[in-house]
Amino acid sequence: MISARSTLAGHIRALLAGVIFLAASLPLLADDTATAYANWVKPWTERPITSPALNGAGLKLVVSCVRGETNAAAVKAMSPVERLDLAYHIRVSATELATNGGFRSYLVNNTTAKTSTTAWLTPNELWQVDQLLSILPDDHGQLPPPGMRIVFQFLADGQWHVHVYDGNDLPAEAHSILSLLAKPYGKLF
Repeated sequence: MISARSTLAGHIRALLAGVIFLAASLPLLADDTATAYANWVKPWTERPITSPALNGAGLKLVVSCVRGETNAAAVKAMSPVERLDLAYHIRVSATELATNGGFRSYLVNNTTAKTSTTAWLTPNELWQVDQLLSILPDDHGQLPPPGMRIVFQFLADGQWHVHVYDGNDLPAEAHSILSLLAKPYGKLF
């Protein structure tokens, strides 16, 4: 029998592997920004809609912070060994929020995966998240510069919708959601 923790670690590692693969193969992608955006967000659109770590609860929102990437021009100039080294420096921190208000955070990189204990939003806080998600600004299919990309993936009509923002220039609605999820921890990313 596979435990929820090992299943979560497997999902996290698969997501990280997708991000690392994209970072390592970035020079091979077309320079077209729509194509680059679609390829970059693909791992987030394919994740399961339930969380084994939250006892199989349906997910409402996953917020991820991707650090350690570099711009396409720098990656193109790197040797394959340098690209591999870059891939080892990519870190993904995330928080999964279930429809029942339970949430937990995790950090994953090439060598480790750490998770927090489950915390709970109040019904009012969960309602606030819903309201903020309904007015979350579109990212217009544009990737922000690498360094600290914040990915908001939320379920609507049974499928994932993904918005990617610059972590140094978040819309107010995104910042408010992060504040709600950070309460028990003091800081998410």
